[in-house]
Amino acid sequence: MTDPYRFLGETLVAAARRRQAGRGHDRGAWRRRSWLSRRLNAPVIAGLIALGGAAAALAASGLLNGSPVPEPQGAPSANAGTGVPTRGGARLLALRAADPEGGLPWGMRLVHTTRGEVCVQIGRVQDGQLGQLGIDGAFHDDARFHPLSAATLPNFTNGYADLICLLPREVMLGYGPTEDRNAEWGVGPRGRPSARQLRSISWGLLGPHAVSVTYRTESGLRTSPVSPGTGAYMIVEPLRSVPARITIGGFQTGSISGHEVGIDPPGLGITYRFGSLVCSVGGLAPPGRRCPAPAPTPTSAYRPTRSLHEPVRATAVVQSRAVCRAAYLLDPCYRAEVEFTAPYAVANAAGEYNVIARSSCHNATPSDWNMERDVRRGETVRTMSLGEFNCTSDQFEVEYLNLSPGGSSPRARHRSVIVGAGTLGEVR
Repeated sequence: MTDPYRFLGETLVAAARRRQAGRGHDRGAWRRRSWLSRRLNAPVIAGLIALGGAAAALAASGLLNGSPVPEPQGAPSANAGTGVPTRGGARLLALRAADPEGGLPWGMRLVHTTRGEVCVQIGRVQDGQLGQLGIDGAFHDDARFHPLSAATLPNFTNGYADLICLLPREVMLGYGPTEDRNAEWGVGPRGRPSARQLRSISWGLLGPHAVSVTYRTESGLRTSPVSPGTGAYMIVEPLRSVPARITIGGFQTGSISGHEVGIDPPGLGITYRFGSLVCSVGGLAPPGRRCPAPAPTPTSAYRPTRSLHEPVRATAVVQSRAVCRAAYLLDPCYRAEVEFTAPYAVANAAGEYNVIARSSCHNATPSDWNMERDVRRGETVRTMSLGEFNCTSDQFEVEYLNLSPGGSSPRARHRSVIVGAGTLGEVR
């Protein structure tokens, strides 16, 4: 029988792929960048075994604690990437979702960070702790509970991420169509898992005005209340069969402000209450009034066309022969050091500077990169390109991006703008 949530998952992934074909900076659109980046280079902590004799242990009221889930490599910074948890900023929600096989329930933790984001962690819950299970290859199949630290947050600078973080006024819903029951996120099961080992998980954070979520089950539509104050929900279902393709999933973000809701999921119905106004959004919304939607965000909010025409200096830095060979490039090859003066301060994750690389060289594949860190107004910023190249005629354009919903907020007051552009000059 078809998984009742597969339609939602396929829609999420398909829409995310369409978004990835564009610039990918629209924080209010379908996307999957964060989920596809999660833990691809992190220590592997899950795999594959048959449940066998571990069934009794899993069904028991508790498991022995094992070693903590490994944290990302490299020292996290309070002023870069996602930041670090604020003091007292982590909270395990009372929300619980039963697992189809029983045993430890699923839960959600919210973590507020020093860069102004709210990050979501999902796992199994034991004795007020969020964690992962040592089954299906995780932790050498020790059948223990492994606590997950609140400091284990997305960190794209070192290739590690755990779920997703949101800016103020953002709402989010996600879908993991083939997640492992051990609560490992972002790393597909090793080998060919059985349906018994996999879970279909739908979850979200819908904001303080959310009342309930309506979803489809094998027996028809069902409406469940969300967590008060956060609008959090989580639906965990078994898989009847293993799909031909194991997918990580996707997520949708939107905005909420006043009584306007900027999210419209096709596979769910969400009911909101704004004072005396009760309204709904989504393809499965119950009959009644539709929630007002905000005006569309101008394309220029994420693809700026106005330029400040500030000077940008680009220098070609010669790389070693070994680096060139490793990149399958001729010797000499280069990386680009881009230097500019920041016209605006970046004090949190609501804004960032981004570099766009363009090349006229044959077969060149220039790549863009961003600086996910705080920047002082007037600071001289120097940043190195992510990859190597053979051309010395590339152009580099620096832009300031406001990532807030709608392209402006008190946390990032300036609109997105092109800072300036420069062509590779001296070689060193």
